[in-house]
Amino acid sequence: MNARTYLTTDRTVVDSFVFASSDDAHARWIARALGMAGKVDAVALEPAAVGERVGQQMPSLLLVDFSQGRAAWASAVVAAAHVSYPGLQVIAVGTLAEPESALAALRAGVRDFVDVAGSPEDALAIVRQVLENRVEAPSRHGRLTVMLGARAGMGVTTLAANLGALLARKGAAFNRHAALLDLGLPAGDGAMMLNAGNGFSFVDAVRNLRRFDQTFVHTALANHESGLALTTLPADLGALREVSYQSAVALLARLRAFFDQQLVDLGGFTNAEFVAQVAQSADAVWLVCDQSVASIVAAARQIDALREGGMDGNTLHLIINQYDAEIDLSGAQIAERLGVDLAAVLPARRVALCQAANRGQLLVDSAPRDPYVRALELLAAQIDGIEARAPKKLDALRRPLRNFFPQSPKRS
Repeated sequence: MNARTYLTTDRTVVDSFVFASSDDAHARWIARALGMAGKVDAVALEPAAVGERVGQQMPSLLLVDFSQGRAAWASAVVAAAHVSYPGLQVIAVGTLAEPESALAALRAGVRDFVDVAGSPEDALAIVRQVLENRVEAPSRHGRLTVMLGARAGMGVTTLAANLGALLARKGAAFNRHAALLDLGLPAGDGAMMLNAGNGFSFVDAVRNLRRFDQTFVHTALANHESGLALTTLPADLGALREVSYQSAVALLARLRAFFDQQLVDLGGFTNAEFVAQVAQSADAVWLVCDQSVASIVAAARQIDALREGGMDGNTLHLIINQYDAEIDLSGAQIAERLGVDLAAVLPARRVALCQAANRGQLLVDSAPRDPYVRALELLAAQIDGIEARAPKKLDALRRPLRNFFPQSPKRS
């Protein structure tokens, strides 16, 4: 943990490759030739074995050996890869002394060819060129919404999980995708609420920033049954000390290309500088508080800190959660006192939310007509109809995220 890695948007992450071949000599040659570009993982020239290995490794490229009369097997491997991983680039391997191998590769739809009888430098150049020219599906420019709590216990995670699932379900019919970055503390509350299974942690995602394409992003991240993609903090929070502000914000910018809606849950996160940097990159920042004086005072301090951090005040909005009409402070009054626009008022539904969670469900799924869910639907319609603005230029935010989590945080 003493060594720190400062990730940037440049090519600092080593690529990985899967090489499908039955020839050990070719595997050794490819490993030596591509050693400067990344790690080569050799696998038998069988569609099932290759598919399993690609699913495990999520490589930058797949190389397939067409030489020595193995064109039929190689073509089957390529066909299976195109079906299971349509965004994965494939390079054929063979020798020009066997022109039939190159022809078979072309017939299989593979246009790039590495000659194992040629020079390693040529092979490395071909691979690097393919990496530089990877073609992606038409890019989205999704919306980024950051959620903060005025203090502990504001219900940020509950809001993020339910709203994320709602956006994912409603967007599925229109090929619109949503993602939740569960970065609040205590770590993993959102993932537990969603029961979304295992996937890349936030740190894993940052480390693999350059590998993100359509195939990788929808395979590496965990997914809720609604279609909501999810990444969360790592089990070892110390790993966050190796991540720079720049690389964290770069990941959020990169994910805009794949998700129409990104929700970033920062409830309980106490590193003000990191929060400020993420907030500056967002289209909207929602500050969640309730009707108590303590919460309102905490919200005022949070607003001051965000503004001092350089955040555009026009992106900041207030959400009143756990609202009770019998309390003599309305949402509009609180927003006016804080000097921010009111985005939503969510009714107090603690019992219903708790009962749904205890059954392993989200309230949006178990009680779609609940007043809380209806309020979320209005909020979802509000953000889904606003065009995202262009991401801001990344500054040199290279300070690591050290000492950003408290000793005994509390979050709901």
